[in-house]
Amino acid sequence: MRFKGFTALAIAALVLVSGCTSSKKPSPDATGGYDASPKALNIIAGTEQDAVVSTIVKPWCQSKGYQCNVTLKGSVDQARLLAGGSTDYDAYWFASSVFAQIGDQAGKLQDVKTMFLTPVVFAGWQSEMQKLGFAGRTDVSIGDILQAVESGKTKVWVTNPTQSNSGATVLFGFMNYFAGNGPGKALTQEQLDSAPVEDGITRFIKAMDQTPPSTGTMMDQCVAQPDACRTMFTYEDLVIEKNQELVKAGKEPLVVAYPRGSLAISDAPLGFLPHNNGADAGKKQILNELQDYLLKDGDAQAKLLKLGRRPATSVGLTLDNPDTAVFNPAWGIQATLNEQGIQYPSAPVIQAALDRYQTRYRRPVNAYYCLDGSGSMSGNGGWEGVKAAAHQVFDQDQAALNFLQSHPKDVTTVAIFNNNVAKGPWTVEGNDATALHGLTDDINGYSPGGGTNMYTCLRRAGDELAKPQTDDRKGLVVLMTDGQSETGQRDAALSALKSAGVPVVAIAFGSDADPSQLKEVASATGGAFVQQNDLVAALRQAAGYK
Repeated sequence: MRFKGFTALAIAALVLVSGCTSSKKPSPDATGGYDASPKALNIIAGTEQDAVVSTIVKPWCQSKGYQCNVTLKGSVDQARLLAGGSTDYDAYWFASSVFAQIGDQAGKLQDVKTMFLTPVVFAGWQSEMQKLGFAGRTDVSIGDILQAVESGKTKVWVTNPTQSNSGATVLFGFMNYFAGNGPGKALTQEQLDSAPVEDGITRFIKAMDQTPPSTGTMMDQCVAQPDACRTMFTYEDLVIEKNQELVKAGKEPLVVAYPRGSLAISDAPLGFLPHNNGADAGKKQILNELQDYLLKDGDAQAKLLKLGRRPATSVGLTLDNPDTAVFNPAWGIQATLNEQGIQYPSAPVIQAALDRYQTRYRRPVNAYYCLDGSGSMSGNGGWEGVKAAAHQVFDQDQAALNFLQSHPKDVTTVAIFNNNVAKGPWTVEGNDATALHGLTDDINGYSPGGGTNMYTCLRRAGDELAKPQTDDRKGLVVLMTDGQSETGQRDAALSALKSAGVPVVAIAFGSDADPSQLKEVASATGGAFVQQNDLVAALRQAAGYK
């Protein structure tokens, strides 16, 4: 096993961070380019590393005269690129070893080192944690948290384990608990197949109110919707960052509890990907210098601590002389954690568990896609993007690569709108691969034309999803449009969606889309707004809400 460190370990939009220059440089994968200079390092990092990159890595690169091009992507995208043999990057910086193991089963990465440690915590509004009896306690067990979750005492969110590292670490933490494993024992395939793990994790996942596709998205949406999101599983450092914003604004902070007995830890592994050419030596030297800086330099360590990251070189999770303005005990932050993190399973077991989340553990979904098929979609490349996205989301061979497989009890509906519902709705019940591929064929066979009225499709979706659902299905509407919509049926559509209690993931494509209309729909339904010109990424992200 290459990834050891401390442990054994939407679709988010691509964010580019310029590592060493004041102007932003397009990311390698966005342009098809690659900086081959031995004085340049092309890094792909988890979105969780944003603050570290901008405040620590970027200034260091600049001071050393290196060209560091950093692209931030989600865990699944990183794993896919590495496993698929991408040569666009010299270094991979995962949030944790869970997805690193999946991506690097061929053992391509060299000099992999843990950069810092971040526990995954159970966090909630201070008033909610007081109500649950967790505030001020240092002995909250994983059993205590499970009881609170399954009893319905609170509304709980967790990220989709197949799309986000924080959700994956929570998944394996609770699987270890149901398997009866201590911190030093990894989940085995036999245990994964066992009834206690199967039944326990299915109950646990079905108790979640929402499963957004990324940790950053979840944090933002939870803070924006405090009535809908009362508690969540997330990273300790993100709670610290968010609390600093909340307290500054005079708002109620979040309070954390650490799941004693099954504590999951993200270890931020950073490793080098050789290209087997003359530039490797120079690029590897930059990476090794960066690793040494983050692990050994006093100034870098102080900056990491200020961001709420725990040093990988510390004794366990214990901090000496912690800054209580950061590791604030009033927020439940424990500077001393005398507990070993769980041992993550082997890559095949991780792969099997994530596949089963999609097809066995999660609640089935009645997903209704409203796709803009107006005339403008043919001139701006939008419809080609929709067709490419359909292949990724509906065709089950591709969906499996994205960990977006359909559940046997899912219901998937696609409707194309212009001035009205132009084509469809087409509905597939279950996860038959041939039937789902038919949705791709239906989309491919449509030619854009006409005006834009998204509300006609939204009203039909709301009316359909308001009907009684069997098999404990939850509803989801995915809306994509590139223009300003006519407002006929607006009130009826919003009323139908609210009555159905179904969130809308509203995607704005291109510069002509009206964010205000889409934000209104998302806000009114407890959904999410996404501004994204890469429709493959956008629709994959929306599908990640399952």
